Amino acid sequence: MRNSTNTGNRLLGRAIATVRSRLPPGWAIVQAVREPRGKVYRPDALLDVRAPDGSKARLVVEAKQGLTAAQVVTLAPQLNRAARENGATESLVMAAYLSPLARERLVNDGVSFIDMTGNVKIAIARPALFIEARGADRDPSPKERGTRSLKGGSAARIARALCDWKPPVGVRELATRAQASAGYTTRVLTLLENENVIMRDKKGGVATVNWRGLLQRWAQDYAVAETNRAFAFLEPRSTEAFLERLEDYAGQWALTGSRAVPRTASSASSRSVTCYVEDPEQAARDLGLRSVDSGANVTLLEPFDLVIWQRTRREANLVTVAVSQCAVDLLTGTGREPSEAQTLLSWMGDNEDAWRRGPALHRGAQRQVQGLHQLAELGPPEAKRIED
Repeated sequence: MRNSTNTGNRLLGRAIATVRSRLPPGWAIVQAVREPRGKVYRPDALLDVRAPDGSKARLVVEAKQGLTAAQVVTLAPQLNRAARENGATESLVMAAYLSPLARERLVNDGVSFIDMTGNVKIAIARPALFIEARGADRDPSPKERGTRSLKGGSAARIARALCDWKPPVGVRELATRAQASAGYTTRVLTLLENENVIMRDKKGGVATVNWRGLLQRWAQDYAVAETNRAFAFLEPRSTEAFLERLEDYAGQWALTGSRAVPRTASSASSRSVTCYVEDPEQAARDLGLRSVDSGANVTLLEPFDLVIWQRTRREANLVTVAVSQCAVDLLTGTGREPSEAQTLLSWMGDNEDAWRRGPALHRGAQRQVQGLHQLAELGPPEAKRIED
């Protein structure tokens, strides 16, 4: 996990200069003369931050060219231990780029950070100092090899399959479930493992899934109104009138957004409706909607992939997308939808059995179940002979 000395020194120098430029007047930051020490792990440097009144805070620093969310899990405890061993009060990670999930993990572990794209969060209790700034959410210099995003239908089907079914699951079984190649599925799993949203077993299969983190990671590469084709319309009477006509609509459709949240999880009613349909323009004509530039209360979406139609639900005569699809649509929506997504995610955590299926049976068990189904179709006499 340790970078070369030259790379670390260059990064350390750039990061110190960046922090110095963001300090309030009268504050200073300098590299400590003493070398850091550690019995098992030794950080890259010690920094002293001085306030105008002369009070000082010492930070242990790790400078890395790249750091994944999965690596944070190991690094954070090491930094905390190093802080105690070096008489420091805080720890700081410096990197060329830190992903949103890596930054979230660092914040949760109480580690300050700065990357060279401008993402900064430094929190020191004494002397009191807080610096926060937003940089890039995408790596400006990604590695050339490997899957780097969850864009596209295949990635979406893999993400949805990991969310909608509880682990464990093997690579080939997951690939079949997601209708993706085994090779591509493996590359996506490597990406998700680096982001610390899944853990894999010794054979490369998926042992655990942090579905909340997975949805948040998918939302970085997905946007409901951009990934899908969106069309704005007006229902002159009301959205309720639209929903009544939608119940009898012959085409394929599924509600998403606020209207697709399970009733037991819904926190507020929405004045607008978002609905997936196969052909938005034809559906608008069939449902009597008017095309408008502003004041729309109905948005029709043309799905980017057939994953939208997978595992839909029916509630009160209305068809809705799967709960996981609803969550990622809300996370990437507008207005108050992202906050509604957080309410839905909390409900999902408390009611996992209500929306998530158990792990798939292994092949031997699947054959046994299939055999039982065949026995039932044969009827008692034939079944009796087969059992004998």
